[in-house]
Amino acid sequence: MTQRSGENAPDWLADAIAQANIPTLACVLVHLTGDRGWVEGRFVPTRTRGLDDNDDGGLPDAIQAEIRTAALTAIADWFRDGRVALVDPSDDLLVEMMSVSLGETIPPDYAAMIRHELQLDGGEAPEARSEPAVAPPPGFTALIIGAGISGLCAAIQFAAAGIPYRIVERRPALGGVWFENRYPGAACDVPSHLYSFSYAPFQWSRYFAGSREIHAYLEDVADRYDVRRHIRFGVEVTEARWDEVAQQWQADVVDADGARETLTASIILSGVGAFNKPRLPNVQGMDRFEGPSVHTARYPDAGLDLAGKRVLLVGNGASAMQVAPAIADQVESLTIVNRTPQWVAPFPKFQQTIPEALQRLLQTMPLYRLWYRLRLSWAFNDKQYDALRQDPTWDGQGRSINAINDAHRRGLTAYIESELGERRDLLPQVLPSYPPFGKRMLLDNGWFRTLARPHVELVTGAVTEVLADGVVTSDGATHRADAIIWATGFDVVNLLAPMRVFGIGGRELHRDWDGDDARAYLGTVVPGYPNFFCLYGPNTQYGHGGSLISVLERQMHYVMSLLRQMFANGVAVVDVRREVHDAYNAKVDETHAGLVWTYPGVDGYVRNSKGRIVVNNPFRIIDMWRMTDTADLSDYDVTYGADAPAMAAAR
Repeated sequence: MTQRSGENAPDWLADAIAQANIPTLACVLVHLTGDRGWVEGRFVPTRTRGLDDNDDGGLPDAIQAEIRTAALTAIADWFRDGRVALVDPSDDLLVEMMSVSLGETIPPDYAAMIRHELQLDGGEAPEARSEPAVAPPPGFTALIIGAGISGLCAAIQFAAAGIPYRIVERRPALGGVWFENRYPGAACDVPSHLYSFSYAPFQWSRYFAGSREIHAYLEDVADRYDVRRHIRFGVEVTEARWDEVAQQWQADVVDADGARETLTASIILSGVGAFNKPRLPNVQGMDRFEGPSVHTARYPDAGLDLAGKRVLLVGNGASAMQVAPAIADQVESLTIVNRTPQWVAPFPKFQQTIPEALQRLLQTMPLYRLWYRLRLSWAFNDKQYDALRQDPTWDGQGRSINAINDAHRRGLTAYIESELGERRDLLPQVLPSYPPFGKRMLLDNGWFRTLARPHVELVTGAVTEVLADGVVTSDGATHRADAIIWATGFDVVNLLAPMRVFGIGGRELHRDWDGDDARAYLGTVVPGYPNFFCLYGPNTQYGHGGSLISVLERQMHYVMSLLRQMFANGVAVVDVRREVHDAYNAKVDETHAGLVWTYPGVDGYVRNSKGRIVVNNPFRIIDMWRMTDTADLSDYDVTYGADAPAMAAAR
């Protein structure tokens, strides 16, 4: 845990404490004063509901004032001398503090994860790693494909371990999806302080950041960790081949001018992501439309002039739900074509700015930021997992899968009804018939209120033909438009495509995966493809919550554990054993069979053409956290390097 010392209490601190989250302040007070009474008795807050931060803790004003007064004194003292009375709380106390601050029982087996997230063990910060450094062998190099979040995550860890690396990025700038997605209303539906590297805080301006601020954050991280000079922009990998004789990878790349080159590396790490191949419907006349017609991921940098225009928006996923409210005030009319309604939850801090003084507290007082982040993580974490489990005895008539899931359905239904107001006639079109969490739970940014506006029309169905001045939908109706925005998602099941990857004996990855049936051990490694690692691989996206960045950090935590063991033992090549890979994926499929995404009537982008769930991870986040904690070298077939005997003798 980072400490500070020798600073006077800043003049903005009183304003920050007056606006700070009460349950978080109480946890900070326990650390700073050593008095656990701040999470006992009259200071115990009410249960946190839904995605609300419960800023006042549900406590009387007088109790809140007492906590804030004590926190102002204790934090001011910390700014002066950096002292923390309780530097290393016990696991039992950490779990108790977390439970009290949220108003629910957190199981004891989360203690190690809580300690890690509070950086009491150093966390993922490269500079705080407790393991002894093991230098890579001479000539060992890494090639990272992609300079999005995955690529940055890998680069930072490689640099800290002394591994020479380079990054090739097909786009002209870093940031991945946050460089590409510039459509109106583009933002993240994970809280800003959770959607950031645990070791790289940022002074976020909003609780849920917009795409431009997230991109600025990623650029800041790249500069902070000196990553940018390692990136070659405008360079795309078309093919990667494992050279069994040289025991290295060869990667064919092409730049924006068409120049070709072959790069070599000891290991390849793919950070190409999944949401990078925009999907447009295969319908007649796509090139016939005479006005602007754009996919949200290819929205022009300068934007579109939609003032007074008839706009057609196709889709109703996260992108569509962000676009519609953002443009509704500009357009003459907005027609939304939607095939399947989505479950949508409220999030009270949508578009709210973080007061400047509170921004500074979050940036400069690690204990406050880490506890605030930890509390956020639970709402977007395993708290929801029980709602995903199918109860074979439950008769939900296809609309729910267990009692908890049904309670979510009732609560979300009531919320939708309240948002529609007098437009209850829209309820049959917007109320899903499948169980909550069957598709990714979306967060409401004014979607239903937008649908209820008089110049907005909701059409249930699909576009079947594009005309010069509009579209025809599956009900045979024609809808005139001056501009079309396609919010039709991405091809996320054909992972790594169109890049071709060849492993041992010339085997090809996409043939092994039968196209869209991707499988990997821990979503990271595939047998027959030595020294090849994939971040955000198959079955790594949590369907019940979590932050993608947390997933990537854990994958890199595992990769670095494996690499350190390789270096320490003189191992040059690792190839995950087939039986280890197959047993893991059998467990993935077995667990999925009892969850909501395989329930009859539930469909979506997480399934491939064979009906298998290839995107979502079926395990609790704590389970994956443990699985990725320490790599087991015996899970791999290994090839020792030339210097292995000398290293063994030295040990």
